[in-house]
Amino acid sequence: MISKSMLIAIMPLALLCACGDKVPESQAAKQVGAAPKQTVDKAAADVTKAIDQGADRAKQADDTK
Repeated sequence: MISKSMLIAIMPLALLCACGDKVPESQAAKQVGAAPKQTVDKAAADVTKAIDQGADRAKQADDTK
């Protein structure tokens, strides 16, 4: 059987484990978590911009011929 002192020592840990997923994230943690997505989005936007510039240059080259 678990002694009363052992139960008192374990109870705070059990409460923290039970509520761990309900603790709100800080704003800084959310920003750090969003950084990879922002990087991918920026890279995709830059690639799209470069493709558009290439298409415009190709069109201009065709028009001057």
